[in-house]
Amino acid sequence: MIYFDNSASTPLIHAVKEAFWEEMEHFANPSSLHRLGFEAEQRMKRARSAVAATLMAREDEIVFTAGGTEADNLGILGAARKMRRRGNRVLSTDSEHPAVEECLKLLEAEGFEVIRLSTKGGALDLDEIKEAANDKTVLAAVMHTNNETGAIYDIPALSRIVKGKNRECLVFCDAVQGYGKSLLIPQRMGIDLMAISSHKIHGPKGVGALYVKKGITLPPLLLGGGQERGLRSGTENLPGIVAFAKACELARRDLSANRERMEKVRRVILSGLDGEERVKFHLPANPSPHVLSMEVAGFRSEVLLHALSEREVFVSSGSACSSHKGKSAVLKNFGVDEKGQDSTIRLSFSSLNTPEEGEAFVSILKDLLR
Repeated sequence: MIYFDNSASTPLIHAVKEAFWEEMEHFANPSSLHRLGFEAEQRMKRARSAVAATLMAREDEIVFTAGGTEADNLGILGAARKMRRRGNRVLSTDSEHPAVEECLKLLEAEGFEVIRLSTKGGALDLDEIKEAANDKTVLAAVMHTNNETGAIYDIPALSRIVKGKNRECLVFCDAVQGYGKSLLIPQRMGIDLMAISSHKIHGPKGVGALYVKKGITLPPLLLGGGQERGLRSGTENLPGIVAFAKACELARRDLSANRERMEKVRRVILSGLDGEERVKFHLPANPSPHVLSMEVAGFRSEVLLHALSEREVFVSSGSACSSHKGKSAVLKNFGVDEKGQDSTIRLSFSSLNTPEEGEAFVSILKDLLR
């Protein structure tokens, strides 16, 4: 089996499984006042500290959520609603994940003016940002790494521009795809709020976190017992959180080595298919090593996906969260024509993939093209 769909979800690694199952033995609620509750609270505190350390953040700047989507919603809706009295302009891009785009649509319905910046070629146009940002811009919500093309966007430059127009403007970053593949330090990057997810870095599904810069207060989306400093009520998923923290620690520890492994697989495929007339790669200016978008002339994406699946090769026809919603707006805005959109597949790698798998993929695809 060759699994090249790691942007959708990654396999759990052994150390993460061990952390999860060990924590399953501890059943107490971390909000309980007795000794077992206190011990659970301490384990959660250690997990929070571990996640914070990977971002060079404070422990009290990490809010655990049920995943990247919830973190996106909490950060974007909370920030915009908090800042409503100071302005109503929100900047984002035309290539955001549905978890962000749906929030933007809701903000528009609430009366916010949302400007979607161009991402043609996989890059932000800094002059366009300068034109769009003004003193009424209260939020900029832009992803770090695009989940379909692998484009890495220049968040520090974006932050400098918007905060230059309005120093109170908050910068939100959906780093679900970038975290664990790039070194992300929110404070150095001008980021006030950042969403990350567990199952993209070999952790369990249903767990994520929102970085909230010290001093920023947000209105909660979920009301109840006041867990997570009142930002996210509900009894915490402690086994998931502990396993997530382990995945974060390993991803940060092995970041350079993991990037190198993924880049080797990517290079093998690029070089192996170089000169293949029916294959065209969508290569952004600043690509992440873990995503490779390509169109294969003569195949519809779904047909090729299933043909590869029959040969135990698993890829994607785009974002797993929008795979049933028709053509990709991300590819269109990148600059891919309609015919190309219909023929595009996405390969996404993890540190578990090997160059040999890349060679095997090239051989299998060439065989299908004969």
